[in-house]
Amino acid sequence: MAITIRSSFTVEASPSDVWKTMIDIERSAPCFPGAELKEQQPDGSYKGGFTVKLGPLTLKFAGKFKIAEQNDADRTVVVSASGTDTKGRGGADAQINAAVADAGDGKTKVDVVSDVNLSGTVAQYGRGAGMIEALSQQMLNQFAKNLAALIESDAAHAAAEAAPAAASEPAAGQPAASAPAGATDAPKPATEARRPPPPPAPVVPLDAGALVRKAMWQSVRNFFARLFGAKQQH
Repeated sequence: MAITIRSSFTVEASPSDVWKTMIDIERSAPCFPGAELKEQQPDGSYKGGFTVKLGPLTLKFAGKFKIAEQNDADRTVVVSASGTDTKGRGGADAQINAAVADAGDGKTKVDVVSDVNLSGTVAQYGRGAGMIEALSQQMLNQFAKNLAALIESDAAHAAAEAAPAAASEPAAGQPAASAPAGATDAPKPATEARRPPPPPAPVVPLDAGALVRKAMWQSVRNFFARLFGAKQQH
C-alpha cells in the first residue's frame, strides 16, 4: 500500500538554527515520538527503532535510515527509511523530503512530503489515507515541540557559555588591569571541563490511541469544512 503524506509545521527559531539541528541526526531523531536511535553503520546509515502503541497492541519496528541527499544552500534534505515489525507483521519503507524556509517574524516553516509504502498486516492499519495524513500531522506537531525545546536549550547553553567570557573582557576604552610591582604571574586555574550532555531520556512508546482520536476529530472537521465550502461555491 503506497501513500503520499504532505504536512508542515512551524518553529519559533531562525531557519539556520532549525536546519543545523534537523540535519544532526543524533540529536533530531530522538525528538520524534517513539523513535530510538542506535549505532551508525559504515555506509553512514543509522540503525533505529520505532515503537507505537495502539490500545492493547504494541508494534515495534526495527530498521535503518540515512540522509540520502542534503542541500545546505536551499536547506532541503531527503531521508530514506525502512523498517520491519519485530514480530513479522509487516513493514514500511519511506522517502521523506523536508524543506526549511523562513516564515518571517523569527519563525521557520518546515514542509514535509513522505512517500510511504506499507506491507503485510501493518498495511491494514493504514486504510484511509486521510486518517493517516491527519495522524502524521499530529506526530509532526509533537516532533516540532520537541525540536523547538531542543533548539531553545541549545541557545540557553550557548548564552551561558558566552557570559563568563564577556565578563572577563575589559570594558571598551578601559585598559586591562596590571599586576602589582614585584608580583609573579600566578598560574591560571584550569578551565572547567565541559559537562557531557545528559543521557538520552528512555524511549516512550508512541501512544497512537490519543493521536488517532485527535486525527479523527481533525478529519471530521476537514470533511465538514470541505462540504460547506463546496455548498457556498454553488
